Amino acid sequence: MLRVDSGIKVFSFDVDGTLVSQEFADCVWLRGIPEAYAAKHALSFEHAFEFVKREYDNIGENLIEWYNIRFWLRKFNLKIPYEKLFEKYEAEVKIYTEVESVLKVLKEAGYVLVVNSNAATEFIDFQIQQIRKYFTHVFSATSDFGELKKSNGHYAQVCEILDVKPQEVVHTGDHFLFDFLNPRRIGITAYYLDRSRDAMLDDNGNDEFVISDLNELLDAFELV
Repeated sequence: MLRVDSGIKVFSFDVDGTLVSQEFADCVWLRGIPEAYAAKHALSFEHAFEFVKREYDNIGENLIEWYNIRFWLRKFNLKIPYEKLFEKYEAEVKIYTEVESVLKVLKEAGYVLVVNSNAATEFIDFQIQQIRKYFTHVFSATSDFGELKKSNGHYAQVCEILDVKPQEVVHTGDHFLFDFLNPRRIGITAYYLDRSRDAMLDDNGNDEFVISDLNELLDAFELV
């Protein structure tokens, strides 16, 4: 783990796969919506799942519609409110075990903490209720800016709002392009979070910025 010089003011975090597990989102997208579609059209779950998943894939993660649950409920003509789907799978919201203790240490050390995710605001707010108190700002690239974190301009806008230079920000997330390569392009210190511990990066030292849980951030900034 490469130790990083000070000068950092802000720690930024992705949500799904970083602060919370993927289980809640997967249940909503891959169980709740296919089940509702199956019930509406008297289909088996398997047939409904195949159709719904194919429609998701046709849009893909590089378009903001992919993240918009209201878009999909309209597209499939489902009358169920997204809030009911969220309530149905609330028990699947799981904050990773080390997250709150790491946030507490960073907050007490005087850093500004923010959320910066491609997920829609509805998903973010519902999943981070337990840890919301640690964050001064919660940014949804798709809901707040109408773009994805694949845009260098997105990270620049966030820095402008926070009134900091990119070199004063650390961002951590589990998407290699959105959370690692793109913020680094404008000078943000980015860590690629690989909880599966099997990332294969290049030979340019980028593996020094691969971590397997958020505790390693504390080590990098000598906060342990």
